[in-house]
Amino acid sequence: MTPPRFHTLLLIYLDEYRVHLSAAKPHTQSTSHCSIISEFLNYAHNYHLVSGLEQITVSIANSKFHNHYERKNKEVITKEIMKNILKGYFVFLNKKYGLRNEILMRGLER
Repeated sequence: MTPPRFHTLLLIYLDEYRVHLSAAKPHTQSTSHCSIISEFLNYAHNYHLVSGLEQITVSIANSKFHNHYERKNKEVITKEIMKNILKGYFVFLNKKYGLRNEILMRGLER
């Protein structure tokens, strides 16, 4: 799959995740989480041109994105919270679509 197509697909899945999350969390929290995930997906596409879930490394999801996010945003989010937000999205992808990056999931659980 090409990087633009993969990115578009992940954004479509994010819209579905937004609906799922809004049933479980307050509106402001689900909006905040989805905004961070959207920024992560754009980061992974724009800076790493990932074309499949297996290309998203622990380093991209943890340190690199967290540093990128801190440079761009005034909001301070700990690495632990960031990992939990991203993990929730990837757990959703696994449960709904069977998409799983085992190495990434182990890295987000630490």
